[in-house]
Amino acid sequence: MPGNSGLLSVKNGMSEHIKKVYSFYSWIYDAFFGKIFEHGRYVAFQMMDVKANETILEVGVGTGLSLPLYARNVKVIGIDISQEMLEKAERKKQYYHLSNVDLYNMDASSMTFASNTFDKVIASHVITVVTDPLRTLNEIKRVCKKDGEIFILNYTGCNNNIISSFEKFISPFRDKVGLGKHVDLNELLRGVNLSVISERRVNFLEMCRLLKCKNNPA
Repeated sequence: MPGNSGLLSVKNGMSEHIKKVYSFYSWIYDAFFGKIFEHGRYVAFQMMDVKANETILEVGVGTGLSLPLYARNVKVIGIDISQEMLEKAERKKQYYHLSNVDLYNMDASSMTFASNTFDKVIASHVITVVTDPLRTLNEIKRVCKKDGEIFILNYTGCNNNIISSFEKFISPFRDKVGLGKHVDLNELLRGVNLSVISERRVNFLEMCRLLKCKNNPA
Protein backbone atom coordinates (compact mmCIF):
# COMPACT_ATOMS: atom_id res chain seq x y z
CA MET A 1 0.00 0.00 0.00
CA PRO A 2 1.23 3.54 -0.63
CA GLY A 3 2.47 5.06 2.60
CA ASN A 4 1.16 4.49 6.11
CA SER A 5 -2.36 4.05 7.42
CA GLY A 6 -4.70 6.98 7.86
CA LEU A 7 -5.73 9.81 5.57
CA LEU A 8 -2.95 10.19 3.02
CA SER A 9 -2.56 12.28 -0.09
CA VAL A 10 -1.45 11.09 -3.52
CA LYS A 11 -1.16 13.51 -6.43
CA ASN A 12 -3.93 12.97 -8.94
CA GLY A 13 -4.77 14.36 -12.36
CA MET A 14 -8.55 14.29 -12.08
CA SER A 15 -10.60 17.23 -13.24
CA GLU A 16 -10.33 20.18 -10.87
CA HIS A 17 -13.99 20.84 -11.61
CA ILE A 18 -15.07 17.43 -10.30
CA LYS A 19 -12.98 17.87 -7.16
CA LYS A 20 -14.58 21.25 -6.48
CA VAL A 21 -18.08 19.85 -7.03
CA TYR A 22 -17.58 17.02 -4.57
CA SER A 23 -15.89 19.30 -2.08
CA PHE A 24 -19.15 21.25 -2.07
CA TYR A 25 -21.28 18.10 -1.81
CA SER A 26 -19.24 16.84 1.14
CA TRP A 27 -21.22 19.08 3.51
CA ILE A 28 -24.61 17.69 2.50
CA TYR A 29 -23.72 14.25 1.19
CA ASP A 30 -24.67 12.15 4.21
CA ALA A 31 -27.98 13.92 4.80
CA PHE A 32 -29.07 14.01 1.16
CA PHE A 33 -27.28 11.53 -1.12
CA GLY A 34 -26.65 9.15 1.76
CA LYS A 35 -30.38 8.64 2.23
CA ILE A 36 -31.16 8.45 -1.49
CA PHE A 37 -28.55 5.75 -2.11
CA GLU A 38 -28.96 3.90 1.19
CA HIS A 39 -30.84 0.93 -0.31
CA GLY A 40 -28.22 0.30 -2.98
CA ARG A 41 -25.40 0.59 -0.45
CA TYR A 42 -26.81 -2.18 1.75
CA VAL A 43 -27.71 -4.44 -1.19
CA ALA A 44 -24.18 -4.00 -2.56
CA PHE A 45 -22.64 -4.98 0.78
CA GLN A 46 -24.79 -8.11 0.92
CA MET A 47 -23.87 -9.01 -2.66
CA MET A 48 -20.15 -8.63 -1.89
CA ASP A 49 -20.37 -11.38 0.75
CA VAL A 50 -17.06 -10.34 2.27
CA LYS A 51 -15.06 -13.10 3.97
CA ALA A 52 -12.61 -12.86 6.87
CA ASN A 53 -9.10 -11.66 5.97
CA GLU A 54 -10.10 -10.40 2.53
CA THR A 55 -8.70 -7.10 1.30
CA ILE A 56 -11.29 -4.75 -0.14
CA LEU A 57 -10.87 -1.58 -2.20
CA GLU A 58 -13.64 1.03 -2.20
CA VAL A 59 -13.17 3.31 -5.21
CA GLY A 60 -14.95 6.59 -4.52
CA VAL A 61 -15.34 5.91 -0.80
CA GLY A 62 -16.76 9.42 -0.34
CA THR A 63 -17.66 10.24 3.25
CA GLY A 64 -17.26 6.60 4.26
CA LEU A 65 -20.91 5.70 4.77
CA SER A 66 -20.28 2.01 4.10
CA LEU A 67 -17.13 1.65 6.22
CA PRO A 68 -18.88 0.64 9.51
CA LEU A 69 -20.54 -2.29 7.70
CA TYR A 70 -17.29 -4.23 7.37
CA ALA A 71 -16.16 -6.70 10.02
CA ARG A 72 -12.91 -5.80 11.79
CA ASN A 73 -11.18 -8.88 10.36
CA VAL A 74 -11.45 -7.42 6.85
CA LYS A 75 -8.87 -4.97 5.48
CA VAL A 76 -10.56 -2.02 3.75
CA ILE A 77 -8.85 0.59 1.60
CA GLY A 78 -10.86 3.62 0.53
CA ILE A 79 -9.85 6.15 -2.12
CA ASP A 80 -11.45 9.37 -3.29
CA ILE A 81 -10.46 12.51 -5.21
CA SER A 82 -12.13 14.87 -2.75
CA GLN A 83 -10.07 15.71 0.31
CA GLU A 84 -13.15 17.17 2.01
CA MET A 85 -15.08 13.91 1.52
CA LEU A 86 -12.16 11.92 2.88
CA GLU A 87 -11.92 14.11 5.95
CA LYS A 88 -15.50 13.15 6.81
CA ALA A 89 -14.64 9.49 6.18
CA GLU A 90 -11.65 9.88 8.49
CA ARG A 91 -13.97 11.16 11.23
CA LYS A 92 -16.13 8.05 10.85
CA LYS A 93 -13.01 5.90 11.01
CA GLN A 94 -12.01 7.50 14.29
CA TYR A 95 -15.54 7.50 15.73
CA TYR A 96 -16.10 3.79 15.02
CA HIS A 97 -12.49 2.83 15.83
CA LEU A 98 -11.97 1.32 12.40
CA SER A 99 -8.31 0.31 12.66
CA ASN A 100 -8.85 -1.99 9.67
CA VAL A 101 -9.49 0.98 7.35
CA ASP A 102 -6.97 3.10 5.42
CA LEU A 103 -7.97 6.15 3.37
CA TYR A 104 -6.13 7.77 0.47
CA ASN A 105 -6.64 10.84 -1.68
CA MET A 106 -6.10 9.24 -5.09
CA ASP A 107 -7.12 9.35 -8.74
CA ALA A 108 -9.05 6.18 -9.60
CA SER A 109 -7.74 6.29 -13.18
CA SER A 110 -4.11 6.21 -12.04
CA MET A 111 -3.85 4.24 -8.80
CA THR A 112 -0.51 3.66 -7.10
CA PHE A 113 -1.40 0.19 -5.79
CA ALA A 114 0.42 -2.86 -7.08
CA SER A 115 -1.34 -5.13 -9.53
CA ASN A 116 -3.31 -8.12 -8.18
CA THR A 117 -3.69 -6.56 -4.71
CA PHE A 118 -7.38 -6.73 -3.78
CA ASP A 119 -9.75 -9.67 -3.38
CA LYS A 120 -12.75 -7.47 -4.17
CA VAL A 121 -13.17 -3.97 -5.55
CA ILE A 122 -16.32 -1.88 -5.43
CA ALA A 123 -16.90 1.36 -7.32
CA SER A 124 -20.06 3.14 -6.17
CA HIS A 125 -21.36 6.04 -8.28
CA VAL A 126 -17.94 6.54 -9.85
CA ILE A 127 -17.90 5.36 -13.47
CA THR A 128 -20.22 8.06 -14.82
CA VAL A 129 -18.39 10.95 -13.12
CA VAL A 130 -14.74 10.17 -13.87
CA THR A 131 -13.02 11.84 -16.81
CA ASP A 132 -12.01 8.54 -18.45
CA PRO A 133 -14.35 5.64 -17.52
CA LEU A 134 -12.49 3.07 -19.64
CA ARG A 135 -9.12 3.88 -18.11
CA THR A 136 -10.64 3.81 -14.63
CA LEU A 137 -12.17 0.37 -15.22
CA ASN A 138 -8.84 -0.90 -16.54
CA GLU A 139 -7.17 0.35 -13.36
CA ILE A 140 -9.81 -1.34 -11.20
CA LYS A 141 -9.24 -4.54 -13.13
CA ARG A 142 -5.46 -4.23 -12.75
CA VAL A 143 -5.43 -3.84 -8.96
CA CYS A 144 -8.02 -6.59 -8.43
CA LYS A 145 -6.68 -10.11 -8.10
CA LYS A 146 -7.10 -12.42 -11.07
CA ASP A 147 -10.45 -14.17 -10.76
CA GLY A 148 -11.33 -11.65 -8.05
CA GLU A 149 -14.68 -9.87 -7.94
CA ILE A 150 -15.51 -6.34 -9.06
CA PHE A 151 -18.74 -4.61 -8.06
CA ILE A 152 -20.10 -1.60 -9.90
CA LEU A 153 -22.96 0.43 -8.47
CA ASN A 154 -24.02 3.33 -10.63
CA TYR A 155 -26.89 5.49 -11.73
CA THR A 156 -27.77 4.30 -15.23
CA GLY A 157 -31.24 5.76 -15.72
CA CYS A 158 -34.77 4.49 -15.91
CA ASN A 159 -35.90 1.57 -18.06
CA ASN A 160 -38.71 3.72 -19.44
CA ASN A 161 -37.69 4.79 -22.97
CA ILE A 162 -39.22 8.27 -22.73
CA ILE A 163 -37.55 9.05 -19.40
CA SER A 164 -34.32 7.50 -20.64
CA SER A 165 -34.29 9.77 -23.70
CA PHE A 166 -34.82 12.82 -21.49
CA GLU A 167 -31.97 11.73 -19.22
CA LYS A 168 -29.61 11.49 -22.21
CA PHE A 169 -30.70 14.99 -23.27
CA ILE A 170 -29.84 16.52 -19.88
CA SER A 171 -26.64 14.47 -19.54
CA PRO A 172 -24.32 17.49 -20.15
CA PHE A 173 -26.02 19.42 -17.35
CA ARG A 174 -25.84 16.44 -14.97
CA ASP A 175 -22.15 16.10 -15.76
CA LYS A 176 -21.47 19.75 -14.88
CA VAL A 177 -23.11 19.44 -11.47
CA GLY A 178 -21.26 16.21 -10.71
CA LEU A 179 -24.20 13.83 -11.11
CA GLY A 180 -22.61 11.92 -13.96
CA LYS A 181 -22.80 11.74 -17.71
CA HIS A 182 -24.56 9.14 -19.84
CA VAL A 183 -22.34 6.13 -20.56
CA ASP A 184 -22.93 2.76 -22.18
CA LEU A 185 -21.92 0.60 -19.24
CA ASN A 186 -22.30 -2.66 -21.18
CA GLU A 187 -19.93 -1.41 -23.87
CA LEU A 188 -17.41 -0.34 -21.24
CA LEU A 189 -17.49 -3.76 -19.60
CA ARG A 190 -16.91 -5.46 -22.94
CA GLY A 191 -14.01 -3.10 -23.56
CA VAL A 192 -12.21 -4.26 -20.41
CA ASN A 193 -13.29 -7.91 -20.63
CA LEU A 194 -15.42 -7.99 -17.50
CA SER A 195 -18.16 -10.60 -17.42
CA VAL A 196 -21.29 -9.90 -15.36
CA ILE A 197 -22.14 -12.67 -12.90
CA SER A 198 -25.25 -11.09 -11.43
CA GLU A 199 -27.18 -7.83 -11.57
CA ARG A 200 -29.73 -5.94 -9.48
CA ARG A 201 -31.69 -2.74 -9.98
CA VAL A 202 -31.63 -0.64 -6.81
CA ASN A 203 -32.53 2.75 -5.28
CA PHE A 204 -35.38 5.10 -6.19
CA LEU A 205 -37.34 3.90 -9.28
CA GLU A 206 -34.61 1.27 -9.67
CA MET A 207 -32.50 3.85 -11.51
CA CYS A 208 -29.20 2.35 -10.39
CA ARG A 209 -27.55 -0.86 -11.60
CA LEU A 210 -25.57 -3.03 -9.23
CA LEU A 211 -23.28 -5.41 -11.09
CA LYS A 212 -21.11 -8.26 -9.81
CA CYS A 213 -18.32 -9.00 -12.28
CA LYS A 214 -15.56 -11.57 -12.52
CA ASN A 215 -12.05 -10.27 -13.12
CA ASN A 216 -11.25 -12.50 -16.07
CA PRO A 217 -7.57 -13.18 -16.69
CA ALA A 218 -6.33 -11.47 -19.84
